[in-house]
Amino acid sequence: MDRFIQEIKNTADKVAKKSGELVELSKVKLHIGNTKSEINTNFKKLGEMLYFSQKEENDIEREKISEIIDKIDELYEKLADFKEIEACLTKKKLCPQCHKQNDTDSAFCSSCGYNFEDCE
Repeated sequence: MDRFIQEIKNTADKVAKKSGELVELSKVKLHIGNTKSEINTNFKKLGEMLYFSQKEENDIEREKISEIIDKIDELYEKLADFKEIEACLTKKKLCPQCHKQNDTDSAFCSSCGYNFEDCE
């Protein structure tokens, strides 16, 4: 009977751990989605600035453009960090060239063909 109870406890521990990992993965995916949305919003701002400056024949405010470009670059770095966390949680290998997830035993990236042995 004690062995049966111990098996139930072990199974419950595994289920709790797995559900915790799924919660973390869901949070990371939400951050990825939000970051992508924020990148798109900034690209839209940049495009609107260019459009209206050309239409109204105004000079583009270089400082504002630089701020938006810097923000987009910062968001891409943040996105890369979240994708690394996602790859870790899903036990995948992240390609350093195209940032696509691959199986851990992959020798080459399934997206761009990067040779993983080059980075080992």
